[in-house]
Amino acid sequence: MSELDRNEPERTEFETAVMSLARSQGIDAREVQSLYDSILADLKREAIIMDFLPIFAARKVKERLLQKRR
Repeated sequence: MSELDRNEPERTEFETAVMSLARSQGIDAREVQSLYDSILADLKREAIIMDFLPIFAARKVKERLLQKRR
């Protein structure tokens, strides 16, 4: 999903999630953004209810980043 595909509330939520994850993991926000976009797109393809997708995407990004460090 590109930046252009997001409405204002989604964009704000996305930016907050990416910056928070980048800070907490000590990595570049662009790397987190790319991973978050990919995971969110995958989740959206399979989801019926979209309300909690940003939370699930953030959780999956954090899990992947932690796995990558190991």
